[in-house]
This record gives sequence, structure tokens and C-alpha cells, in this order.
Amino acid sequence: MNKGFTILELLASVVILSVIILIAVPTVNNIASSIERNHYKNMVKNIEVAASKYAFDTKEEAVYVDTLIKEGYLKGDEEEDYITNPQNNEIMNCYIVTMNKVSDYYEAKLTEEKYSLEDNSCDLNKLKEKTNEIYIVVKQDNVQVEDYSNWLKGDNITLEAYGSNRDIDCHTNSCIWSSSSGIESNDKLITVTNNMTLINSLYKFQITYDEESQVKRYDASINLKIDNEKPTIKLEDTKRTITDPYQETLTKTLKIIANDGRGSGISKYYFGYNESSCANVTNWYDSNNFTIASNGTYLICVKDKVGNIETEFIEINNIKTSNNDIN
Repeated sequence: MNKGFTILELLASVVILSVIILIAVPTVNNIASSIERNHYKNMVKNIEVAASKYAFDTKEEAVYVDTLIKEGYLKGDEEEDYITNPQNNEIMNCYIVTMNKVSDYYEAKLTEEKYSLEDNSCDLNKLKEKTNEIYIVVKQDNVQVEDYSNWLKGDNITLEAYGSNRDIDCHTNSCIWSSSSGIESNDKLITVTNNMTLINSLYKFQITYDEESQVKRYDASINLKIDNEKPTIKLEDTKRTITDPYQETLTKTLKIIANDGRGSGISKYYFGYNESSCANVTNWYDSNNFTIASNGTYLICVKDKVGNIETEFIEINNIKTSNNDIN
């Protein structure tokens, strides 16, 4: 008759298996990590080789991985339009590669610096800072504005030219600022706003160097949008603004007709009875339609996307409190 395992033998087997697992799991994890590291190193090498070819063809000194993929110098993961870091699953498209010319070839290095915008596109201004090109910094009240792609508001806004690896010296070199708004200067810094209400213009900076009898020009440009202009509210056409303005009804509907011209655009509306100033308003509305149930003088406020506010008052009449009051 065959005898089964005793409880002691089973416990011993479990202990042995547990020890084997404790030894094996870290080993397996280390092997997996090693494979990921080697995969990443090979990926980096492929990126840098592609960047060297790109620099040889274009003479550029910095490039995003995203550009290498789109220009056909590099293949994405499984023919996709992106590359993923196997160590942390982060998309590497907005990693910057810098290229330096050494003799007859370009030496490339992946910096692992990632600069992506809110829409997941790569920040081209950060790329320029990594090259010998020049770039423009926007400041307001001497504080750098990080995101000037949207509308700005206020005064004391300046533009200043900087060089990544060279000085911007406008005393010994020729500097020219130009813009579609007519602002010009021959200095490295210009003041854009001086109580100007609305600006939506392209600004260009160019500096010319005379290096060893060879003239070199570098330029940079940005589109700047500044809105210091209030929206306008149109109440002239009462028939368009208020339903049945001359008939006695229980309620009326007010439609606030407003526009912001070429500015940042209308953002919020307010219509109320108690407030005397738009500065006191806290409950703004997306809709421009309001129902009115009593006569009186009402406050209208319209705000654009950067916070400029226009105020109007309107007198509402011909509202009755019950059906019996209506003729």
C-alpha cells in the first residue's frame, strides 16, 4: 500500500518552493530590467544616428524626435508615428536631440529633455534655445511670460532677443525689429504696449554679424496678441434685445447682443437686478439669454477671454405680476 506525504513533508515542500520563488523573482525582475535598459540604449543609438543624418542634410543643430519620425529619418514603434520609452512607457517624441559638427560628421546626443505643449505638440521655442539660433522672450512687468500663444492683457509688455550660444550685441552688430503693427527698433529690446488697446501682430528680429569677413544673419519671429479693449454691448435695437418690449406680459426674455471685434472673444455674460457694478459680480454665465419677471433697472455685464469687462444698464417695463393685470 502506497503511503502519501506526511504533513511535515508537505510543509517542507512549501518552504522549499517559497525559498525558490523568493530567489527567482528578483532574478527575473533584474533580467526584465536589463532587457528594457538594453532596448532603450539601442533605441537611443538609433535616434542619434538618425539625428546625425538629419543634421548632415539640413545643417540644423537641434531637432525633436517627432521631426525625425515625420521627416522619415526614424521609424516609430510598430510603424506608428511615436516612440515610447520602454523603461517608463513615456512617449519620447518631444525629446530634444542636439547635434555638434565634429570634422566631417555631426555628433548627436539625446538630451532626454521633454518640452511639449498642452495640445501635445512640441515647443519650438524651446528647441531654438538649444541651437545657435536666436529666440525672443516676452516679458510683462519684467517677468517672463511662459505661454504667449494665447491673448495677453495689460501694459509694460516687452520683447527681448536672446542668443543660445552667442551674445546679442546691437552696438557692434546690426539689429532690426519690424512688425506688422508698425513698431520698429534697432535695439535688442522693444516695448510693445504703451496704452495700445489691441495688438495682433507678427514681430521679427534680425541681427547681422560680420564673422571673419563672412556676413551671417540670424532671425526670430513671434506672433503676439494683446487685448486691452472692452467688448461692446448693443442695446439700440430693442426688438432684437427684448421679446415683446411694448406688450404687457408676465415675463420677457433678454438677449445680450455683444461682440469683441478682433479681440480675444466674448467669454461670459451677466444680467442682474441688485448689483450696481460689474466688479461685484461673481456668478457669470455662458448663456446670453435671460428671463425677466419684474420691471426695473438691470445691470448687464459682458467679459472677454482676458477679463476686459463692459457695463450697461437697461430699463425693463411692461411686465405684469398676474394674468389679471394683462390687458
